[in-house]
Amino acid sequence: MKIWFISDTHCEHENLDVPEVDAVIHCGDESNHGNPWMNEAEARNFFEWYSALPMPLKIFVPGNHSTAIEQGLVRGSDYPAVKFLIHESTEWNGLKIFGSPYTPNFFDWAYMKARSDLDIVWQSIPDDIDILITHGPPKGIMDVTADIQTAKPVHVGSQSLMRHVEERITPRIHAFGHIHDEQGISNFGMVTRGSTQFINCSCCDLTGGLKHNGHVIEIT
Repeated sequence: MKIWFISDTHCEHENLDVPEVDAVIHCGDESNHGNPWMNEAEARNFFEWYSALPMPLKIFVPGNHSTAIEQGLVRGSDYPAVKFLIHESTEWNGLKIFGSPYTPNFFDWAYMKARSDLDIVWQSIPDDIDILITHGPPKGIMDVTADIQTAKPVHVGSQSLMRHVEERITPRIHAFGHIHDEQGISNFGMVTRGSTQFINCSCCDLTGGLKHNGHVIEIT
């Protein structure tokens, strides 16, 4: 089975090269605008494209830019060809898949929580998951950005998510986006730690330009 992992397409989805795969998983930030009413048009344009993709399974997990979804202006029931995972699980071909949109607070965007409140969120993820999809990364894994004040590189992922992934959930794959490539910093990529393959599949860089085409992973 081949799965195409993408994230942070930010209205550039129509410029992606669609591979021949069995499933596609989008880890959030299909759109841009912070105002949910203006975000709605962007999101619906994306979901019309996403719904029409030829692969039988299409999973979507919202991100911090998915403001129209968080406010209920766009619902999963509007697009029955897409499986929305908003801190919930599904099964496909024997694989248990869980998706969660939450990330640490950063300005006033969607699906954000204080870092101190995230541990209880991650506690509710089952420990028998094969593919974990979170919009944001765990701390220390392809989560580097330049500090706003000092411009020095810092890791901004969730420490409590890292702990749950390594010590309890141990999925085969943990896919995410949220933290982009930026000048002098590369986050897009894959790394294996223990039994888990971590995948940052952010397609756009920090300027919003399309830079990557996601990752295609074959699962046996």
